[in-house]
Amino acid sequence: MSTTIDLRDATRLPVPIVRSSGLSRTFGALVAVDHLDLEVFGGEVFGLLGRNGAGKSTLIKMLTTLLPPSEGTARIAGLEIEAQAADVRRVIGCVPQALSADGDLTGYENLLVLARRYDVPRREQRLRIGAALAFMGLAEAANGMVKEVSGGMVRRLEIAQFTLHRPMVLFLDEPTVGSIRLPVAMSGR
Repeated sequence: MSTTIDLRDATRLPVPIVRSSGLSRTFGALVAVDHLDLEVFGGEVFGLLGRNGAGKSTLIKMLTTLLPPSEGTARIAGLEIEAQAADVRRVIGCVPQALSADGDLTGYENLLVLARRYDVPRREQRLRIGAALAFMGLAEAANGMVKEVSGGMVRRLEIAQFTLHRPMVLFLDEPTVGSIRLPVAMSGR
């Protein structure tokens, strides 16, 4: 029986917030991820480095429930990525590799769409969106059309989007797309 790790305890407990055991993914004869054992603890920043085609994005897709593993298991905040995929998606945020904000919406509107998707309580949406925009240095660009801002600003907007629901784990696939500098600390629940 597994339980979700409470974020308030995540940085104090010696329990991994991300754990994989023998995690593998193959595509025919191609082995993209080969029996990976991994532990990342709450409060840690963990980076995957490797050449193109090394399996980094494939691993992130498995951990975020977008791609089933061929072998092995993984847990996010105590939740099994296959058996409890919907619950895993509630406790994670994932900024995809490709820029994905809607260029025909304003920065604020993009954040509002994600706030609703992640069931941020309506009474908290405006406050969380304002705080996320300010934290990412985008308060002045909130009402501008996304298609008119730089790639770095779009990337910062995406990070803000995928933190609105206050995920326990934030995955960034190719976080330097758009040449951004991330803030030093992100607030918790």
